[in-house]
Amino acid sequence: MLNKQHVLIIGGSSFVAQNFIRLLQDNYVIKTVSRATTGFDNELVVQDFSSLSSEVFKDIDVVINCAAIVHQQKEVETSVYNKINFELAVDLAKKAKPVGVKTFIQLSTIAVYGKLTHVTESSVENPVNAYGKSKLFADNSLQKMVDSSFNVIIFRPPMIYGSTNAPGNMMRLISFIAKGLPLPFKGLQNKRDFIHIDNLIGFIDTSIKKNSSGVFLVSDNSPVFISELYTVIVNCLEKPNRAFKLPTICFKVLKKIVPGIYDKLFGNLTIDISSTLSVLDFKPVNLLQQGIKEMVENLKTK
Repeated sequence: MLNKQHVLIIGGSSFVAQNFIRLLQDNYVIKTVSRATTGFDNELVVQDFSSLSSEVFKDIDVVINCAAIVHQQKEVETSVYNKINFELAVDLAKKAKPVGVKTFIQLSTIAVYGKLTHVTESSVENPVNAYGKSKLFADNSLQKMVDSSFNVIIFRPPMIYGSTNAPGNMMRLISFIAKGLPLPFKGLQNKRDFIHIDNLIGFIDTSIKKNSSGVFLVSDNSPVFISELYTVIVNCLEKPNRAFKLPTICFKVLKKIVPGIYDKLFGNLTIDISSTLSVLDFKPVNLLQQGIKEMVENLKTK
């Protein structure tokens, strides 16, 4: 039997890290570095990830960087995004490479493409906020570190959902719909790509096994009409469907007044992952119903 690869996860308390452990703890020798205790057996708790020495990376084959500050509803200084999403990522890679780490996996974001409504392998990055810009800075710098002994794998996922504790906008949407208020989702034909956490972990696992290198677009490969997503959520919540159709003029007004909210709820975002599928040879499963049900069950227990 081949020896298991040793994986170090930076940001062990994160959603992605916890689910990587849940699904793959028997496949790898996993060590985590966290800022909060999770109870995982092989865990190092530190106050500041930038304080890590190169010693932590010794005898590690793969580093997965889950440490990040995501886009915040409240205003956050650009310097904070750059420090955590850009400078820290590069610092970790610089400490990992000299001591023999073979692969550095960076969790980036589809936000590096800004307001594009259809993203392909050839799409040009054009982030519009500090979060997306800081992630792109990290992606570009990390790729320059690649050589014959050091791989960098970058994943750019859309909104992640599923499992019991998925953070972010999907849970906010479910929580809002759970209030039972009428919402203007009836008949909406805008499509968006999402990714269930199990599919994301599947892509990461396959990239490690195949010793990959490069930037990968990922999704469930099953874009969803927002009206369909709303129906799935209300059915899982066992709530009446109170969607209504909003006049076209109202959408135009919303787009002008609150463009950010409009884009997330009523805009399109489809992702062509054909190149990723051909390289990684992993087939994501349509887990929309399962994922929403998992999140609804978690909401009900709170």
